[in-house]
Amino acid sequence: MIIVGRRVLGLVAGICLAASAPAAAQTNTGRISGTVADSSGGVLPGVSVTATNEGTGLTRTSTTDGQGGYVFVDLPVGTYTVKTELSGFKGSVKTGYTLNADGRVTVDFKLEVGSVSESVQVTAAGETVNTTSGEVARVVDREQVQNLALNGRNYMQLATLIPGSPVLDTNALDIMTGLGINTSVNGSRTNASL
Repeated sequence: MIIVGRRVLGLVAGICLAASAPAAAQTNTGRISGTVADSSGGVLPGVSVTATNEGTGLTRTSTTDGQGGYVFVDLPVGTYTVKTELSGFKGSVKTGYTLNADGRVTVDFKLEVGSVSESVQVTAAGETVNTTSGEVARVVDREQVQNLALNGRNYMQLATLIPGSPVLDTNALDIMTGLGINTSVNGSRTNASL
């Protein structure tokens, strides 16, 4: 009886711990990383790198490691400006990098020899490409959801907006009732996608 009670207590404790951990898909932060090199491609350790959220003014500062790399983790979603400074080199500022939930943005720099008071400013345009992992992700914002012609306002139809996730069942009644949403994301099994 005591052994069974301990097993049940252990099982309940395990379930409570698992339930209290935040789900990976429910994050509202992302990461910005990159490398800093000189104009000939040699990495630059010890560079001061600053990431600033343009909407809130939140600023984080880091220093590049021995391989010239830096990383900012747990940054709130938003649009960021990233700047670098190192004595003997022109400063560099890159703006307009949009960080989405669980997003990974790479911002690499090539610094030119000069004084810190001189700077090179670059403005990012278009979507950033995730070069740090092979995952395919897409954020569907509130405006897109409101402007979509969803049949019966079925949220599962939003999955078809993600590249690589076609609707495999075109039966309108199944789609309207939500009973037949049959979607495969990037070739995975239909019961493992959503």
